[in-house]
Amino acid sequence: MVTLFYAGALTLIALFLAFKTIQKRLGTGILLGTGENFELLQANRAHGNLIEYAVFFLILTGLMEVSGQFSTLTIGILGDIFILARISHAYGIFQPESSSMFRTVGAVASMLVLLIQAVLALWVSGAWLAANNWGF
Repeated sequence: MVTLFYAGALTLIALFLAFKTIQKRLGTGILLGTGENFELLQANRAHGNLIEYAVFFLILTGLMEVSGQFSTLTIGILGDIFILARISHAYGIFQPESSSMFRTVGAVASMLVLLIQAVLALWVSGAWLAANNWGF
């Protein structure tokens, strides 16, 4: 159920960012690509970047949850940090020139959560594989 919560929250953020992109597209008349419009580029990248990272987060979160090897608290802390990081990144990317402490903090925190999840996944699965003759 933890993964379901984060999937719902990330979907709402993605829909909001998609709406912002559609708004910019309709306002500029640029229906494909970003043309030379910086604001459309910002909206497009905020949405795209969320999708790029959210996929890995949700897969790893779901597998961590079903493995039974991690507490709900551990998964929840990583999830909360990831959600806040993605909001921070999106806010930061919409700032003038897209250079913002919020963007940097959001990007770094997102990558750290994914790195922690990846290491934990390899640790648990590696231990299982070693104990079970590499699955054979």
